[in-house]
Amino acid sequence: MKLAALGAVTVVIGLWLGISGLVGIGLYWVVLGPVVRRHQGRLRASMSDEGEAKPVVDRRTFALGSLIWALIGVPSLVVGILQIGIAAEDASWRWLPIVVGGTATAVGVLAAALFVLGSAVSAGPGAGNAATPATIWIRAVRETGTFINERPRLEFELQVEPDASSGLDPYDVTKKATVPYTAIGALRVGDGFRARVAGPQDATAMEILWSEPVSAPGSGSAATSGDVAGRLAALDQLRAAGSVDDEEYAEQRRRILDAL
Repeated sequence: MKLAALGAVTVVIGLWLGISGLVGIGLYWVVLGPVVRRHQGRLRASMSDEGEAKPVVDRRTFALGSLIWALIGVPSLVVGILQIGIAAEDASWRWLPIVVGGTATAVGVLAAALFVLGSAVSAGPGAGNAATPATIWIRAVRETGTFINERPRLEFELQVEPDASSGLDPYDVTKKATVPYTAIGALRVGDGFRARVAGPQDATAMEILWSEPVSAPGSGSAATSGDVAGRLAALDQLRAAGSVDDEEYAEQRRRILDAL
């Protein structure tokens, strides 16, 4: 159950039973509910596209999450353990803030421990650091049927060409990535994007710069025109599925036609 909804239920119980402690802590959870939801959105946005099983999260975002868990857990535990606003005859209700507070505190501590361990592993020998400038070329693209934050997640077959100054040789990789709608109009087999990559030792570790599309060398207007119909058809499918609204559809259609 969402924190704000749980808080609202707790307020109702507190008012019904005349327990001011439940009313107070319930209102506190209601206030923190939107904060938790906004943080969850930032957390999802900060995850790397290397894979959901082992996301890479910005440290400040994670630290803020740990603080939020503490703000939920500690006051709740204090209210429940010290029975603040809970009379002796209503002591049986102290379990509610204790359970919520204990759960929030445990989640925060466990998450912090896992993050520290994960950071130690990722900093070890052979771990990738996506800092090398490169150009990635799209050799194939497939739908996965998955959407993250209403953005399509696609599977790409890529040829990665690190900049000459890096001393790295080109390499191939298959990678799933969540694509922003602003980049859909630039998705075309043969073309690509600028990126920052880790290198062949950690091939899927990369940051794709979706705002920096790159056209294939020697691509002309005839080749571009021949691909427009397919790109428009793909955009029509996204609109029919409800994945893009009318405004996004019009903007992406304009981008595709401007490429002619």
